[in-house]
Amino acid sequence: MRPMADKQEDIIYKLTKEDVDDVAEQIGLSNLTDEHYRMARKYFESFCDGPYTWVDAISDGLHDAERELRGKYPDFKPEQ
Repeated sequence: MRPMADKQEDIIYKLTKEDVDDVAEQIGLSNLTDEHYRMARKYFESFCDGPYTWVDAISDGLHDAERELRGKYPDFKPEQ
């Protein structure tokens, strides 16, 4: 992932399925669902405004999706 601008305030980040798949492989996840990709995208968007690295943001999103899908969050309702 490379920024596509010269000035910090003009940086545009592009998240690809391959980016998410690469991070998932690094953290030992496979068979990703739409929920995994949604959460990765949600956390990736928070990276743009916060202290995250993009890899950490995607990793946290994937881990959170995995916990939700395994029932670790009893009030979880997938977004449409």
